[in-house]
Amino acid sequence: MKTGRDTALDGKRASYLILSPEPLFLKEAEDQLVERVVPPESRDMNYLALYGWEAEPSTVEEFLQTLPFLADRRLLVLREVQSFSAWKRLVEYLKDPNPSSCLLMTSSELKKKDPLYKGVSSKTAVIERKKLYGPALVKWVISKFSSLGMEADEGIARTLVEVAGSGLMELSHEIEKISLFAGDRTAVQQTDLEATVPGGVENIFSLTDAIGEGNKPRAFKLLRTLVDNGNRPEFIVHMIVRHQRQLLRGKSFVSAGRTPREAAQEVGIRFPGLREKYAKQLERTTEEKLENRIRKISECDLKLKTSSIHDEILLDELLVNLFD
Repeated sequence: MKTGRDTALDGKRASYLILSPEPLFLKEAEDQLVERVVPPESRDMNYLALYGWEAEPSTVEEFLQTLPFLADRRLLVLREVQSFSAWKRLVEYLKDPNPSSCLLMTSSELKKKDPLYKGVSSKTAVIERKKLYGPALVKWVISKFSSLGMEADEGIARTLVEVAGSGLMELSHEIEKISLFAGDRTAVQQTDLEATVPGGVENIFSLTDAIGEGNKPRAFKLLRTLVDNGNRPEFIVHMIVRHQRQLLRGKSFVSAGRTPREAAQEVGIRFPGLREKYAKQLERTTEEKLENRIRKISECDLKLKTSSIHDEILLDELLVNLFD
């Protein structure tokens, strides 16, 4: 797993191609190259960033072929380069690039089989950053906290990933919020996650457990707490369906001959107490019920996006339907 500055982005080459499905990696690469190639005082005249779909071929060519103004080099960033219609001109340019210009091409979608990739890959420095999952993502969260002068243990990092999702941009924003929430303390505590889940992170997991355990009164009480504390309905629905899908995945392991406790371990639940709780929820449900619940949650999600009915009414209706 790479973190921080990428030594391959030394700024000395005529061009670079950065490939990653993760927006934060692309942004960090761009920021790093801007810093290395163009001094702050000359960026107005020597730095240009365009998206491929908006870039005029003549503008791109003119910028790259123009000598820098009161600086050693110029930098052109072509974001989502796969959407640049005149990509063949880039291939031609890279055969004999202007040594006083640097071209950074970035893409979240470009594939190695695409003609553009085949055309430029042998003429430029290619850097690929894959999306992080599982332990690598947890390590990234810990490293991000460390870069802000804070210590977070694996449990805290894992919980934040479960709540905020796997997008690094979103995680980075949540980590910054938590660091501000913690104040002068250097060790991240469970209560600091309230910056991410207003009212306490334990409430969202308690809600999903209450649904899994069939505890209707507790589920409604926890839902009200989460709503009253300002949690977004989309987030609440996301966490509910995430738990139901996790149970459905566990059921597939049970169907294959595993015990509920073994299934809990297979889906990544590491702590014994949580595995036991998950196993009991598996025992009291069926694949058919879980599939029906996921369908009802999807219907609620659609209503939240398209209906004029108040969000709280739709969430209450969802819980009623989940307990039918």
